[in-house]
Amino acid sequence: MRKYRTRFFVGLVLALSLYILYLVVIDSQTQLEGTAGIGPTLARFDWRLLPLLIACQAGVIVCRFIEWQFYMGIVGARRRMTLKDSAIIFVAGFMLVVSPGKAAELLKAVFVKARSGIPAARVAPAVLAERVVDGLAVILLMTLTLLLAGDTLNLGTYGGIDYNAVSRGIVFTSAALLLAGLVVVQLRPLALFCLGLVARLPLVRRLHHPLLTFYESSREIFHWRRVLLALIPGTGVFLFSSLGFLVVLHGFGLAITWTLILQATFIVGVTSAVGALSFVPNGAGVTEASNTVLLLAMLGPAYPVMTPAVAAAASLIQGFFHKWFRVLVGMAVAMVYHHRLFSADMDALLRAEEAAGRETPSPVSV
Repeated sequence: MRKYRTRFFVGLVLALSLYILYLVVIDSQTQLEGTAGIGPTLARFDWRLLPLLIACQAGVIVCRFIEWQFYMGIVGARRRMTLKDSAIIFVAGFMLVVSPGKAAELLKAVFVKARSGIPAARVAPAVLAERVVDGLAVILLMTLTLLLAGDTLNLGTYGGIDYNAVSRGIVFTSAALLLAGLVVVQLRPLALFCLGLVARLPLVRRLHHPLLTFYESSREIFHWRRVLLALIPGTGVFLFSSLGFLVVLHGFGLAITWTLILQATFIVGVTSAVGALSFVPNGAGVTEASNTVLLLAMLGPAYPVMTPAVAAAASLIQGFFHKWFRVLVGMAVAMVYHHRLFSADMDALLRAEEAAGRETPSPVSV
């Protein structure tokens, strides 16, 4: 368990360092332009909208929990543990995304095994599926946004970069990777052939059984019918996140229009993909930086209020509620239910999982 605590704190330190660098760069930019810094700009935000921002995040958590329960039913864990235990594991798991490479998210599968007896190798694909389905929902809604917007959604240029091409490239690349993975996992003969090769290799043959369990569970979870059903709450996650960002922009004085709704939705999707692909703990700094440049490129020409300081402040507020609010909630739940989560036999269970070679690749957060 000490290893995972170390990963968590390393991730927090790395995230904090990236935020400090981000703030230094933005404050330097505002000083050059002679505009207000981050602090005075944050004070201009209409903080009366705070309850609405929290409500949007509550909607995100509810949609994610529906998705989580759906997958717990598929792997057979839902009927073997109480709803309270499932909710505690799910919410406490929010803090695990802070670890570098999301490695600590293995603990969610181990927590479920401790409460249900279902092998961690079977549960791990469900943890992965949460991220994949959320990514698919983002891509589908971003594509729909582009179709609805037509020529009105001009992503613009900033710093000599054409964000029309860059953003669409990110969308289509992410879509290609996710769809290719979904197709490959259904090609059972190919997967069994590769796993058969693993079974013949002296140094890694012990991984054959857990990898086979992981694959069979993945194939079951990522069946197209189940993916389509999971897309319903996954879409809700993205819509609530986009609504929260729209509230943030409105808090800085931007009038809510159909164009702004489309722009906010697209920016949330692009920055979520950038943060996930960066493999930085919880997308720290990376998401905010990409959010800032997209705001300046897309909204800057039409909204004089959208200065670098306002764009950065809006990105910081969005980043906190889109990512770190859930981490804080997860940390609070983990502290309250510490003895329920980290029981006396948890260390032994973790050692057994790792000794059996069941430490599977961790999912990426959207």
